[in-house]
Amino acid sequence: MRLAAPGRPGWIGHGSTWRQVPARQVLAALAGTVRTAGPVRLVLAERGRKRVLAILAEAEVPHPWAVTGWLGWPDIKPVGTQGPRTSEALAARSNDYWALDLAIRAIGLDRMDTSHAIPMPWRAGVSVVIPARGGHDVLPGVVHALVEAVSRLHPGTPWEAVVVDDASDPPLSLPPGLPEQIRLIRSETQLHCGGARNHGMAHSRYGLIVFCDADTHLAPDYLTEHIARHLLAPNLITVSLREHVPAHAPVPGRAPDGSRDSRVSAHYPPGRLGLVPVPEPVTVHPLAQTRAFRDFGHGRLLGPVDLPFMVKGNNLALPIATARSIGFPPDFTGWGPEDVCFAAKAIARGSYVVPVLSTGVFHREHPPRSGSTARRDAELAANLHRYARRLNERAALPWQETTPVRER
Repeated sequence: MRLAAPGRPGWIGHGSTWRQVPARQVLAALAGTVRTAGPVRLVLAERGRKRVLAILAEAEVPHPWAVTGWLGWPDIKPVGTQGPRTSEALAARSNDYWALDLAIRAIGLDRMDTSHAIPMPWRAGVSVVIPARGGHDVLPGVVHALVEAVSRLHPGTPWEAVVVDDASDPPLSLPPGLPEQIRLIRSETQLHCGGARNHGMAHSRYGLIVFCDADTHLAPDYLTEHIARHLLAPNLITVSLREHVPAHAPVPGRAPDGSRDSRVSAHYPPGRLGLVPVPEPVTVHPLAQTRAFRDFGHGRLLGPVDLPFMVKGNNLALPIATARSIGFPPDFTGWGPEDVCFAAKAIARGSYVVPVLSTGVFHREHPPRSGSTARRDAELAANLHRYARRLNERAALPWQETTPVRER
């Protein structure tokens, strides 16, 4: 049984066949079931003059294109036996998570993006993966911020943290006195950022995975705020805004201020590197112009950016089953945008991107890891070519083998 959002049909499966049914029929089916596979949440909400009773839950679907999103009608139907290309699925996907706003109000909060939540248990556990290459001076502060964040978790939430040393020279080490749940693993060959995340994910065991960069300090309430959102839906990617901190300045002892994050306001000059040309200067305000990403689906562009560009690898959280089914693309080297490519496939497969504005992160500024701005831009140009090719692959299939791109 696959259950949908307020006012929309649910789905009942018989073998490999799925059919839509009215909400009352879904309720009747549930009433006749002795035991359900998981928790069922009932939401009673006002929509105009009507009261809507809805069930928020999720069941496994053998084929990812049987139903692409649990929030309502399927957004796209299979194209052939392998499903649509990622670019086609992105053009058909909505990111309007209005049903989750109804759900979060039903548990006493206001909005998905801005509400503050009390710590709630996530019994499937949380794994935090931190890829690191170099950064010996900043990693201790990042890890200590993580320790503060896990101290706020509900006692019923198991957790772990995996720091991946991506062939650093000299090797990285963790500061003494850390909880035993934090461990360091090392790759003797450089995997780059996406590969290091995949390596850490392979060594993770809990149901929710959080990716955090080695120059990024989580706010104390980061994990509890993100968990609250994932308790409501099984197919979210949650992200928070970041505040940049100068290299040698102390991290402020307050909540991060994300007002200068590029997802709040960004100016793009002519000729800016990207998949979409920038012929003239443009300033965009993604959060405001899309109602916190609610209106950022169906392949919509704001200047040169779209919904996948809202997912930044410095911090994101999603179910580990989703992350493992996709993995970060293996051929991206150097700087960007392997996180955007990963997000594009996740969205194409049915994930919704939700900003969590009630918390955030501090990002430690540093010189380009590539050694120079020119080298960094060359890496980005090569990776953008890789991304363009990846968008033409089938969203339901694993990453395809590609011919290496010669970096300029």
